[in-house]
Amino acid sequence: MQTPGVQPHRGAFDQDQDDAAFARAMRALLHPRRIAIVGASPKRGFANTIQRRLIDCGYEGEVFPVNPNYAEIMGLPCYPSLEAIPGGVDLAILVVPSGLVPGVLAACERAGVGAVNIITSGFAEKQEDATGPARQAAIRDFARRTGIRVVGPNCLGNISVPNRMVASSGAYPPLHRGPIALALQSGLLAYSLILPAHDRGIGFSYVVTLGNEADIDVVDMIRYYLDDEETRVIGCFVEQFRRPERLLEMAERAADLGKPIVVLKVGRSEAGRRAALAHTGSLVGADEIVDAVMRQHGIIRVFSLDEMIETLALFHSRRRPAGRGVGIAVVSGGAAGLIADLGEAVGIDFPPLAPETVAKMNAVIPPYGTVGNPLDYTGQAAQQPEILDGCLAAMAEDPNIHVVVYGQAYPALIDLEQPAGQVLRALPERYPDKVFVVLSLVAGELKHRMLDMEPVAPVGMIDGIPFLQGAENGLRALASFVRYAAFLRERAAASQAAGSAAADAERAAWARAMVQAAAGRPLVEREAKAILARYGIPVTREALATTAEEAVAAARAIGYPVALKIESPDITHKTEAGGVLLGVGDDAAVREGFARVVERARQYEPTAAIAGVLVQEMVPRGGHELILGMTQDPAFGPAVAVGLGGIFVETLKDVALAVPPIPPHEARAMLGRLRAAPVLSGQGARGQGPADLDAVVDIVVRFSQLCRDLRDDVAEIDINPLVAFRPGQGAWVVDCLIVPRAAG
Repeated sequence: MQTPGVQPHRGAFDQDQDDAAFARAMRALLHPRRIAIVGASPKRGFANTIQRRLIDCGYEGEVFPVNPNYAEIMGLPCYPSLEAIPGGVDLAILVVPSGLVPGVLAACERAGVGAVNIITSGFAEKQEDATGPARQAAIRDFARRTGIRVVGPNCLGNISVPNRMVASSGAYPPLHRGPIALALQSGLLAYSLILPAHDRGIGFSYVVTLGNEADIDVVDMIRYYLDDEETRVIGCFVEQFRRPERLLEMAERAADLGKPIVVLKVGRSEAGRRAALAHTGSLVGADEIVDAVMRQHGIIRVFSLDEMIETLALFHSRRRPAGRGVGIAVVSGGAAGLIADLGEAVGIDFPPLAPETVAKMNAVIPPYGTVGNPLDYTGQAAQQPEILDGCLAAMAEDPNIHVVVYGQAYPALIDLEQPAGQVLRALPERYPDKVFVVLSLVAGELKHRMLDMEPVAPVGMIDGIPFLQGAENGLRALASFVRYAAFLRERAAASQAAGSAAADAERAAWARAMVQAAAGRPLVEREAKAILARYGIPVTREALATTAEEAVAAARAIGYPVALKIESPDITHKTEAGGVLLGVGDDAAVREGFARVVERARQYEPTAAIAGVLVQEMVPRGGHELILGMTQDPAFGPAVAVGLGGIFVETLKDVALAVPPIPPHEARAMLGRLRAAPVLSGQGARGQGPADLDAVVDIVVRFSQLCRDLRDDVAEIDINPLVAFRPGQGAWVVDCLIVPRAAG
């Protein structure tokens, strides 16, 4: 679906715009030397605030107010039009009524403006106004025709810290310069992200509020930030990814460069989806699929503004952990218990300390202390800093620990000249292969000094990493940090499966032809399983019989007992039609069963075309039943789901999602994410052993390639059940349904 009157979004130049043209346009947007504010006013409002911010925050270029009603604004000459400005401008900021925007855009073209930022609202976000979407489409068409890139409409402006340009409405101070760049589809949330981070000394390179994204969208901004040497961390607030395929290309580039993309995406709840639609005219896709896409492509998803700030702060680190192990030292046993509970909930691995680490700690910790991970090193360390030094050094030397966390209660600042500060300051240089983080258990700012504490030079970061604030959000940030490093390692280690490209193309063409030959009807089980078999997915042996005697011959060849299933393109759910018999054990039972399933099918659907009866081998008892399927997401295409089958499907609704292609490590991770994972490993079902997970992983990988090949031809695929036997005994597909996409 799409908003009426608005064509599907395609950036005005998209990937077709060459790098040089894109760089020129973005330089005009974020590094302009001459800025015009069209609709400038001495009265309070967006235009007035933007002009004041430019002046107060030290913009060194020229600012030109444009409004025919005034001679000067804030001491600057005011021009009646863009064309009247001598020498032209790089960037035009439009703060005029929506009905005037088309005329101002025409003036931008005549004046040779390099880029445009439209603050004005009243476009596609106004669902009740039928003309709004059309006006927004006209902005897109203008950008595409002229080559003048446009941010907005319905946004709050942009910030370029390297250019000292705060061209955004809001009470911003001059911001710290740093490695974080933001692209936000909500302008008002910019305050909630920027100001708390700024107060902690966290710096930014760029902040762009995108609004309705008539032209420039979040993917364009990611592209620019990836090319910017100063930017090392990218943060996005997103309601909808308008160009999902292009987003994934940018995610691959980001992974190549080691630049993390941190995304806060709304739309998880039905209310959130409605709010996103009301705000931008966007439609939000299935959130579970969004999760899977982000995870597989190394995009770090966060779920609150507080978590986003802590995650952006932690990714200041130029180091990446070499493993998943986190060690944390706190001064309280209660805090250690709290950290352990919260860490487990967010997926942090606190590995047991190595025996040599325990010995080192026991040598320095008082007898009433307890050695563990998390570690309570006792309050005695306040008087004896050698306790803290010995404990943190021992953790850093532990081969199972890759991130060392110093947990403090409050405040969030440390005087590095004090003994504890000296210990912390020395650690990164002593142990360059480990990451060191300071985590305050609560968030806040020091408003007073404790009686026995006189900090000389309090700081809020160590080794370039701002101190994390708040136990839960800090631990969530740590979990994302560790997972991202693991993603980069797995990505680097992954090798493409060797195979013949020609053979793969031939197989894909054959499968597409099979689907297309069905002329829009669901493929019968035998046809669907033939496609699976062509992809190397094990299926049950079977044969189609058109008479009872043919059924007997097939059963003898397969071996008793067998299953009998009606085959009809008009009967999708064979069991509901009474068209399935299991455990048929001899010739007589096959003859009687053949007649019975045909008769039941005719009673269920008198007009159905009956092709015959499928005679199928019976799967041995004792296996684990799984489901494996594919559905189509309107944004990201095919998504693969795997979960435990049988009664667990309806009662638990326990499935894991991923998008093709699915490499083996991701297929195994999908099975591990299931709540029923212990059942498959043999730990959660009495009397039932483990499943052959290697066989299931191989099937998921092959199935994902099939889904990728048929993405344009198939609406859904349902394998149910996939039966997995004991390790080494394999897994078989028992039944499969393939539904083609509707024509058009």
